[in-house]
Amino acid sequence: MGIKALDYESLNENVKKIEYAVRGELYLRASELQKEGKKIIFTNVGNPHALGQRPLTFPRQVVALCQAPFLLDDPNVGLLFPADAIARAKHYLSMTPGGLGTSSCYL
Repeated sequence: MGIKALDYESLNENVKKIEYAVRGELYLRASELQKEGKKIIFTNVGNPHALGQRPLTFPRQVVALCQAPFLLDDPNVGLLFPADAIARAKHYLSMTPGGLGTSSCYL
């Protein structure tokens, strides 16, 4: 018996009803309290950088180099990436001679 393709009709009814409510009731109430002068610490509204979280630059640089190792052969790679990211990517790639899959590069 072959595998049946997933389509809307075969989805569980609960999955069909799911909502992504980043700006739901809790967020709206917290916004009201903030306007009243209460100190509110928003921990996640879908964009952590909007809340002041610094970008995860180093891991992203390492992953970029691991996923596109030809960049390491570019004579200007040192102008585009910091030395520690280059070294980390080379280290990871040396341990994965077959290349990387979707989750082989752990930081």
